[in-house]
Amino acid sequence: MVLEFFKGTSQTPIDEVRETIARMLEDGHDIFVTASDALFGGGKSKATKREVRATDQEINQMQAAVRRSLMVHASVNTGDLALVLQYASIVKDAERVGDYAKNLYDLVRYGASFAGAPDEDELAGYRDSVATLILEAASVFDAMDTERAQELINKADGFLSDYDSHVKAQCQVPPETNAQSAVSRALYYRFLKRTTAHVMNVLTSLVQPLDRLDYYDEAPEDR
Repeated sequence: MVLEFFKGTSQTPIDEVRETIARMLEDGHDIFVTASDALFGGGKSKATKREVRATDQEINQMQAAVRRSLMVHASVNTGDLALVLQYASIVKDAERVGDYAKNLYDLVRYGASFAGAPDEDELAGYRDSVATLILEAASVFDAMDTERAQELINKADGFLSDYDSHVKAQCQVPPETNAQSAVSRALYYRFLKRTTAHVMNVLTSLVQPLDRLDYYDEAPEDR
């Protein structure tokens, strides 16, 4: 169980860093839900834009705070260097969840809507799976639950190839197909894949050594 020996009963700066990264995921989940609600019928609005932007800025501020805390901690606790490097790596993954949620809202701003689409149920099913994954990952990471982390990684890994298949399908639609429909779906599935991969990277810090982080950005055969 990687990192298990760091777990203690007293609140330490590293504990606070872990909790902050978990909160970043929770806020990323909130942006994701807000953006996807707009994509599935809510539409664009100034209020939604402000909410998405404000929450993303909060995530960015937390990322900066984590990096500052890690630098200070590393300077006086050299024995925690491996953990510091792990958290310094995965904090960017937590931050990217919010960025890809913003990208989803960009689709709304550009005129995309999945409300009433023939494939709405399928599109919404993947949306719900990703939203659940983000929120569960936040809880699992904060609790340092290595067993559940591996379960989530295994489950989410199965979705990555699904997203690729959907992107490929949209790139191969007949010329007479509505271009906006194909482009919006290809980007939608691409953003879901990237979000899923970043969440999985956060979870790997609980089950993999430092040199094995970030490989869920790669194709399975290249990991």
